[in-house]
Amino acid sequence: MLRHPTLAVLLLALASVASAVADTADWPRWRGPDGNGIAPDAEVNPKALASQPKIAWKASLGTGFSSVAVAGSLVYGLGNAGGKDTVFCLNADTGRTVWKYSYPCGQGSYPGPRATPTVHEGTVYTLSREGHLFAFDAATGKVRWKKHLVDDLGIQPPGWDFAGSVVVAGNRLILNAGGSGLALNRSTGATIWESGAGPGGYATPVLADLAGKPSAVIFGERAAYGVDISDGTVRWSFDWVTGSDVNAADPVVFGDRVFVASAYGRGCALYDISGSRPATVWRSNAFETHFSSFVAMDGYLYGIDGDAREPAAGVLRCLDARTGKTTWSSPVGFGSLIATRDHLVVLNSTGTIVVAEASPDGYRELARCSLPRNQYWTPPALAAGKLFVRNLTGDLFAIDVK
Repeated sequence: MLRHPTLAVLLLALASVASAVADTADWPRWRGPDGNGIAPDAEVNPKALASQPKIAWKASLGTGFSSVAVAGSLVYGLGNAGGKDTVFCLNADTGRTVWKYSYPCGQGSYPGPRATPTVHEGTVYTLSREGHLFAFDAATGKVRWKKHLVDDLGIQPPGWDFAGSVVVAGNRLILNAGGSGLALNRSTGATIWESGAGPGGYATPVLADLAGKPSAVIFGERAAYGVDISDGTVRWSFDWVTGSDVNAADPVVFGDRVFVASAYGRGCALYDISGSRPATVWRSNAFETHFSSFVAMDGYLYGIDGDAREPAAGVLRCLDARTGKTTWSSPVGFGSLIATRDHLVVLNSTGTIVVAEASPDGYRELARCSLPRNQYWTPPALAAGKLFVRNLTGDLFAIDVK
């Protein structure tokens, strides 16, 4: 592992593990302002999503699975068409293109980009499935710097290509690339530390304070790692081997405990990482997730138990994080979910949106509506009074939820 942080760089990193969060009313990165799928300052009016969604505007991004980032009055998205990826900056009120930037990139077997743009202090960071990493001026689209994870750094992509989004931690960009992660200088793209050629996993790094140290939990190809973001030191790890090496759902951190889940019969588990070696708190084969990440609220986990290969069989479940026991469940189909303080917002793979109470006491559905039938594997974004939903073929819907 290469490590060469200067003292100034180290102090900056230790001062902040905050991700791209300038305003919690924004949705500036994958899974929202805190990277946990929750919009803490947003509201969803269930009546706005009853029967027929009110679509404020619609845009076309091109094929892909990348979600969008929203910062102020601008929306950033990514898609593929004609052998090129295109990064879009759109007006959040109208959907009008403010700027766009294209570069050659193949579609791949699951077509198009997977990683979501990250907006931080006037810069937009994007990552392609092939490993193109860009830093753009958020207002103009001017390229500030670019790297290629494969060509420039020699990192091997996972079997279904790079998918985890870029995470900002102080002056660093943290990526799920290489064996246990990669850190680059966010201003220049220079390597701060690396962990070998890889391949890594598909989940996005999760920032956390572990044993008093600013850290990242990296869900790698066949293990989960607790990594010191200052120099890449692996503080702990535990094996997690999944069929086809698909570790794709983001880990969830509860203080000194880490929850992970995957599909292919692997199930889920909670680990205590307070000691010298991680210890299993509980493990369950009754709940698995293909790549849909969880929402954690008040000691409970909400998630989609299911597999993209059997979309009709998906079930929304609430788990008690202390025991792993299911407190309630409801069939909704395979899909994804995000949350506000009061509501769960589920998007299933055929385009049905469900709003339910975010409560461990029982399932209570408040609204349901549907978008034009397509493949919807990408979790929505919630900001500026709108729910932003994209499908595989690149339709981006801005839905009024006020």
